[in-house]
Amino acid sequence: MKTRFFAKHRPYLGLFLIFVVLILAGCQIGTVPSVESNQEAARVLVGSLSGTVKDASTGKSLPNALVKVVEVNRSGITNSLGRYTITGIPVGQVTVTVTLTGYNAQTKIATIRKSKNTTLNFYLEKVTTPTPTPAPMPTSTPIPTPTPTPTPAPTPTPVPTPTPTPTPTPAPTDLTSLLTTYGYGKNTVVRWADGIVEVYNATTDSGIDLAPVLSEWNGIIGGKTVFRVSSNPQSPVQIVYDSSIANSGAWGYAVVYWSNYTIYKAKVGILPAGNWYGYYLEPEYRLYLHEMGHVVGFSGHTSEGGVMDPTPKNSIITQTPRAVISGLYSFSPGYTLTKGAPVSPEGMAIVYFWKE
Repeated sequence: MKTRFFAKHRPYLGLFLIFVVLILAGCQIGTVPSVESNQEAARVLVGSLSGTVKDASTGKSLPNALVKVVEVNRSGITNSLGRYTITGIPVGQVTVTVTLTGYNAQTKIATIRKSKNTTLNFYLEKVTTPTPTPAPMPTSTPIPTPTPTPTPAPTPTPVPTPTPTPTPTPAPTDLTSLLTTYGYGKNTVVRWADGIVEVYNATTDSGIDLAPVLSEWNGIIGGKTVFRVSSNPQSPVQIVYDSSIANSGAWGYAVVYWSNYTIYKAKVGILPAGNWYGYYLEPEYRLYLHEMGHVVGFSGHTSEGGVMDPTPKNSIITQTPRAVISGLYSFSPGYTLTKGAPVSPEGMAIVYFWKE
């Protein structure tokens, strides 16, 4: 009986076995992640950027300025208070440009962090239009007076001319003068050693991104010494809040220590945000840029209208600090200059940033 059953249904039995094999094979296929889940993961790796755009001379907020993140082609326009916000920026370092009619464009580097907002402020300089030089008034061509034929003079007897002693060409002294005026050593080069210098910033809630500040000075130094943001509180350079400086009328200060003519540590004190000197005051980008100028090796103040002035109005690094810092790192620590007052191989200096 069973033999007749299988013989009768043998064609259908083969199809049944194939169906079972296909079902078992299908159960072994793994679950493929959905496209939506991948997109959700990608959306997490972004941050935002915000800040203000102001006139570098007056400090007045500038509306309608275009702030653009170059790498991802994202941008924002400042409002009536000069503020802007750009969201959805991929994490990492990005290039940010600001343009506004009547002002010089400005470019900075910002570090975007995952799900964080980075503050980046700008101070724009107005475009200066040169005054046209008036064309000279045409002058009439004078009629030449006939030149009388001169009577030839008797030829004198030649007298031998002694060969003069050549005067040696003086060596250039501009860089030496700048270093002896604005360097800590005065007659000896005092700077950081070659390599990486870690900088710890304890004032991160100020909204100032320290990475672009260090990038500006690193570009002038030229690569021998590189200052880098660190999370180590024991770093040789530390930036901290210090409310006690309000008694001195300052906005910030830098203290630099050196040994064997080599800077080995420094401290920057910043006045925290609050009501100081009769009005509300908060840390600004130019303050950090100014104090790090003292830390890298510029001891004094200029009067060139730039960030190293005693009370700077903008964040422009002018020619004198550029020449001093690049020249400073072209020599080795302890190099003796040709002039200037003697300085001890062990020393310390403190420089204040006075608030106007």
